[in-house]
Amino acid sequence: MSRFIAVFHEWHVHSRGFDVIQLEALDQRQAEMEAALIHRGRRGFYSNDFTLIEIDDREHLPRGLTWRERLTGRIQ
Repeated sequence: MSRFIAVFHEWHVHSRGFDVIQLEALDQRQAEMEAALIHRGRRGFYSNDFTLIEIDDREHLPRGLTWRERLTGRIQ
């Protein structure tokens, strides 16, 4: 079984950084719906978007995600 994380990026004139949230969803469709709900609640004056990353239960990253991984949703 996989787990999902959503990476939110916020910007206006300059980047406000990334927020990484682990989702409770059990499949891709639920993860997209859960992330979209969070995204809708976070809307403000600035622009924002999110990327979903699927992680297998057996995978463990001993490091933080890189910028490329956060933007593309693919773990290198």
